[in-house]
Amino acid sequence: MSRPTARRRVRVGDLVLGVAVVLVVLFGAGVLAEPLANRRDADARVALLEEQRAALAAENARLEQRVEDLEDPLTIELLAREQQGLVRRGEVPYVLVPPETDRPLIAEPPLPVAEEPPGPLDRLLAAIRRLVAP
Repeated sequence: MSRPTARRRVRVGDLVLGVAVVLVVLFGAGVLAEPLANRRDADARVALLEEQRAALAAENARLEQRVEDLEDPLTIELLAREQQGLVRRGEVPYVLVPPETDRPLIAEPPLPVAEEPPGPLDRLLAAIRRLVAP
């Protein structure tokens, strides 16, 4: 009869060991859950910052090219002619005026709409407002 008892002890021991392993795994998962979530959030933040860095680098390159362009005397002259109407001595300035058909026509103001006489509900609300108003 001692033999079945030994089997039960082994099974109970295995059961205790199995429960202990499950508890350790659950505890480990609970302990690691927050750091793993923080890592995932940090990775997403790093990816977003990398995208922003790339966009800023492209904008910096564009602005540096603009600075180089603005140091060129021909570019400065071209911009002054286009934007400020600069002319050299001896040149005749002229302005193009769009034809009359391109200008928007001013419509006549709309006719005033005749107001309808106040209904009974409007008169009642007006009377209440007069009583409440200081």
